[in-house]
Amino acid sequence: MKIEDLIKNNKEKFESELPANHQARFAMKMHSQIRRKNNMRRLWLGVTSAVAAVMLLFLIMNNQEMIKPHLYQENDKVVEMRNLYEQQIEETVSLLENVLVNVDDSTKMEISKAIENLTTTSEIFAEIAPLPEEKQLAITSKVYTNQLESLNMIYRKIKKEEK
Repeated sequence: MKIEDLIKNNKEKFESELPANHQARFAMKMHSQIRRKNNMRRLWLGVTSAVAAVMLLFLIMNNQEMIKPHLYQENDKVVEMRNLYEQQIEETVSLLENVLVNVDDSTKMEISKAIENLTTTSEIFAEIAPLPEEKQLAITSKVYTNQLESLNMIYRKIKKEEK
C-alpha cells in the first residue's frame, strides 16, 4: 500500500485536531535543532579562528628577521655611529667590571643594574628610525655620549673609593 492511499483512506484522522501542546513541543524541538546547529557553527568558527591566530603567531615568530627590516630602516651612518659608540661603551663597561671585583656584592648589583639600564637603547632607536637622517644622527650621538659620560662618572667614582 502506498502512502498516498493510506492518507486518502484515513483522511479524517489527518484532518482532526492535533493533540494538545503538539505545536509547543514541535517548536521546542525545532528550536533545539536550530540552537544545536548554531552552536556547531560557533564552535567551528572559534576553532578556525584559533587555528588562524596560532598560525599567524607562528609565522610572525619564525619570520621576525624578515619582518624587522620592514618595520623600520636604520640609516647606514647611524649604524656606523652606533657601532663606534658601542665599542667605546663595551670598553668602559669592561673597565668597570674589572673595578667591580673589589666592591661588595650589594654595591656590585646596584652598579650592574645601572650599567644595564644605561646601555639598553633599542626602544630609543626604534622610535627615532622614521626621523630624518640629521635628527637620527644628533639623537644617537646624544644618547651614546650621555651613556659614556655616565659610565665614566661611575668608573671614576668607584676608582676614587678604591684608593
